[in-house]
Amino acid sequence: MKFTIDKNNIINEFQSLAAVADKKQTLPILSNILIRCEESKVTLLSTDLEVELEIVAENANIETPGETTIPAKKAADIIRELPEGQVSFELNDESSKLTVKSSSGRYNLSTIPGSDFPDFDVAKSDVVFSINSSQMLELLQKTSFAMANQDWRHYLNGCLFEKSSESLNMVATDAHRLAIYKSKLSSDGDFSGIIPRKTAVELMKILPKEDELIEFYINANNIVFMSKKFTFKSKLVDGNYPNYNQVVPEGDGSSIIINRKDLISTLSRVSVLTSEKFKGVKLKLENGVLEVSAHNPDQESAEEKLDVEGDSDGFDIAFNVNYLKEVLNTVEDEKITLTSFGNDKSALVKSNDPNQTLVLMPLLL
Repeated sequence: MKFTIDKNNIINEFQSLAAVADKKQTLPILSNILIRCEESKVTLLSTDLEVELEIVAENANIETPGETTIPAKKAADIIRELPEGQVSFELNDESSKLTVKSSSGRYNLSTIPGSDFPDFDVAKSDVVFSINSSQMLELLQKTSFAMANQDWRHYLNGCLFEKSSESLNMVATDAHRLAIYKSKLSSDGDFSGIIPRKTAVELMKILPKEDELIEFYINANNIVFMSKKFTFKSKLVDGNYPNYNQVVPEGDGSSIIINRKDLISTLSRVSVLTSEKFKGVKLKLENGVLEVSAHNPDQESAEEKLDVEGDSDGFDIAFNVNYLKEVLNTVEDEKITLTSFGNDKSALVKSNDPNQTLVLMPLLL
């Protein structure tokens, strides 16, 4: 096996493949990248048996077909540090070493036969959906920050991806905050599945930033995304997602309108003196001025005041400052509306985007 390719055509690809590969080393080959060199193309694969990423390397000059696997992290690190220019990959059949060569030197990597690489079989669905990559990216970016991380409620460690009629929704929550983003997909067929956290994170990295049509299909256990360059397969999280609509507060509450960036800056300063354990900040409105305050067990305190729009002097609520800032950072508008329904009830953060719903649980300080 031998081929040559420009570094810029594989550097990001190897980083993504290494991120997908299994880092726990339960099986040595799962920590490797499969390189499959055919007459007309070079295909790169990695998997941890939960997800699989397959990428076609562009503009490779193929001399000899063949296949093998090499350590994912080592290969990605080497390629990242190589100088600009052509990189050659050549398998020595006698030593079973793969030589990576550039203008600066050569690197001999150990291999495991490609025939040992596991298959990630997914039953093909009869219904294949198409979506713009920018649309899919927006759905993930507006919600994924609210995913749980290693929660015992495993169904929260991911994003709910669902379609009902023409409504396409992405939902994430860790029980402290809830993010919903709605879009439209006019294709026939409905579905619902929980995309794992790792899948959501890696998919955001590989989705083309420019508009490109992405195809995907989903069944009871798996979801598969396909573009011109990659195929990304993933198992779905087993479990029933909670009824998130019940969490979204309704009715009249106490609302304020505030400059989003000013609030973020104030929170960053005041949070220096929050308690390490709770990270709580209090927001209280009096006489049209919002008081943002924090204190800690050392009896230190911080207080700032912000001008806001609104006459709800009953506005008095506390939040985890990190959760509040993350919610605010997903909004693009200059001003946001913050609505409280009581200091022990969920609050709403509203933007001018009708497709976006953001809910934040309060802290009881």
